[in-house]
Amino acid sequence: DEVFGTSEYTLLEVDEALLERICGPDGAMIKGDAEDEACLCTPDQTYVMRLAESSNTHYLIPGQLDAESSTANISASNSTYYELKPSVPRLVKLRRLLARHAYAGPFASVAMEEDAENAGAGGDSAAPTTAELLARVQCGDAQLRDALRAMHAVQIDGRWRGLEIKYRHNVMEAMLILITEHDWPADRVPVAKLLEQLTAEFEDFTVDVSYRCLSSLCADALPDLEPANSVPAELTAALDLTKVAVFHAENMLREVPRWNRDEFFEGWRTVAPVGVELELGLLHGIAVEVPPAGSSQSATILWLPSSEQPMRMKERLASLFRVKRQWRPAELSPYLDDVMEQELDRTKDQVLIRNARQTKNKEGEMVFIERV
Repeated sequence: DEVFGTSEYTLLEVDEALLERICGPDGAMIKGDAEDEACLCTPDQTYVMRLAESSNTHYLIPGQLDAESSTANISASNSTYYELKPSVPRLVKLRRLLARHAYAGPFASVAMEEDAENAGAGGDSAAPTTAELLARVQCGDAQLRDALRAMHAVQIDGRWRGLEIKYRHNVMEAMLILITEHDWPADRVPVAKLLEQLTAEFEDFTVDVSYRCLSSLCADALPDLEPANSVPAELTAALDLTKVAVFHAENMLREVPRWNRDEFFEGWRTVAPVGVELELGLLHGIAVEVPPAGSSQSATILWLPSSEQPMRMKERLASLFRVKRQWRPAELSPYLDDVMEQELDRTKDQVLIRNARQTKNKEGEMVFIERV
C-alpha cells in the first residue's frame, strides 16, 4: 500500500525527441535550489517543470504488458505529472555570483586571498568552479558557456569571477591605445604581440583577463585557450568597430552620467572609429534619451544600464517609467531581456500589454506609458 501511491514515482511528460536526448550520452539534469522552480536542463536547452493534474489515473505496470493478457499487476498509480515548458536560461543566480566575486586585478582583489582560505567552506564564500555553476545555474552547459562569455566572466585559479567594470574598461582602453600606436589593422590584430606588450606595461593586467576583454570587442569571440594563458603566435583578432564605438560611449557615460544630447554626440564622434554610423539605437539597454522638460531646453542622454535596474518585472517597469513617461518599443525592449525568465508563459509583447499602456505620441509613433 505504501508503494501504490504518488510518493514513490514521479511522472514526466516528454516528446520522443527530448526523450531520446535524455536517454542519450549527454543526458539531462534537474536543477534548482529550494526557493527555485525546478528546471530540466539538456546541454543546450532549459525547461521549467510545472506540476499538472491529469483527468485520468496513470497506472504503472512492471515489465512489458502482454497484449493477449487480460490481467496485469499494478505497482503504482499517479494522477499528477510534470510538464515541461521551454524557458530562457535562468541566469539571475549567475549574475549575483559573478558580481559577488568581481575581480579588479591581482593587487586589488583581497577577496582572492579570502577565497583560498574559504575554498572548502562551501556555500558562496568562495567564487564558484565550473562544476558548481553547472550544478546550480538553471541552464544547459552550452547556455552557461555563452552566458559566461556575454558577462565578461574570467576563470582564475579554477574559479569564475565577473570583472569589475572600471578595471575591465581600463584594460580595454589600454588595449585600444596600443593597437592605435602600433597601427595594427583592426581586422588583423596580432593577439600574442598585443597581450605580451599589454601585460609587460601594466602589471595588474593578466593574460587571461586581457584575452577575455579583447574577445568582447571582436566580431567573433576568440577561441578558448588550451592550455590556459597560452596564446598561439599566429592568432589574430578582428575588432568589431561598432562594439568599439559602444565601448567609448560607455566610458563617456560612466564618467558623466547625464549629457546634453548634442554635446554627447559631438564628443562621441571624436573618439569613435571612423566609418561607424553613430545613433542612439547602439546604446539601447545602456543609455536612454530623456526629452526636455520645456521647449527651450535640450534632450538629455542618460546613463541607464539594464544591469543596475530592479530584477522584478513590475519594479523594473516602475523604475523605467520614473525616468521618462513615454518609451518607444525598441528602446524599452532591451531593458526587459534579463527579467523575461520570470514570465514563462508570456511573450514580451504580452508582458507589456499587461503591465503598461499603449498610446501614440505627438509624432504618431506607438509608445508605452505607465499603467495606473
